[in-house]
Amino acid sequence: MTKIEVKSAQKGVASLWIEVEGVSESNLDYLSSVMKDSLNQENQISDAVAKAFQKSVALCPTANPSDLWQHVVYRNFIDLGHSDQQWKRVSGFALERALAMIYEDKLSTYDMRMRILNRPESRKVIASVGLENTVNTSKVDLFIEGCRDGRWEVFGVIHVKASIAERIQDDVPASTSLMKKGLLSIMLTMDSKSYPPPHGDGVNYGELGGRSFGTKKERIKRDYIEKNGQFDALFSFNLRTPASPRSTESGKMTYDFFRKLD
Repeated sequence: MTKIEVKSAQKGVASLWIEVEGVSESNLDYLSSVMKDSLNQENQISDAVAKAFQKSVALCPTANPSDLWQHVVYRNFIDLGHSDQQWKRVSGFALERALAMIYEDKLSTYDMRMRILNRPESRKVIASVGLENTVNTSKVDLFIEGCRDGRWEVFGVIHVKASIAERIQDDVPASTSLMKKGLLSIMLTMDSKSYPPPHGDGVNYGELGGRSFGTKKERIKRDYIEKNGQFDALFSFNLRTPASPRSTESGKMTYDFFRKLD
């Protein structure tokens, strides 16, 4: 366990320190050097962030992945002189790349893979199910493919979100259209959200009920899956995210962890 400083955006407000389990001081120093080296070596900043997160998950397997994303990777990024605006521009692409890399070996044992397709490939897949005039390629982050008789075929799509916020609404039309065509449509999220001083304690509770599960505010975002069934499932990498009860109104579920596939 190590303590990480959470700084306030307001001048004159003291920082606070939070404990991150599963990360040692030596881990933190090493991951800081990985981030620094990656930023110097990679052509794209998003590739450097993806590599740093991949390394952090491998080095700290018992840590909360969402805490690694927010308190280790993000804070290292800022400490190395990059701005919050730069993070917002590159982190989405970085998370997509990181997840594809992290799951490459695990999925290969099942003859499956998650892949980022370029725009022409994405258009081709979407057109193959008759949705070329309905679904924008920007609304699909990753495609899920399976190998059958030596050929790779797309059978699902993934929507990737670092935090849920209200942006999940933007993906609903594409998700429901793809589901109607028989494609699996799932959401992967870090469910990464905390409040720095003076308004919060810096703990990464997320937005799906990590602190106040069952309240109206938290339920709204879970209803996309559990009530309305607008995605086939939501998988959260934040260990504080409560899983769905055994039955939901839609029959679709929120799952609290998606690292292990066995």
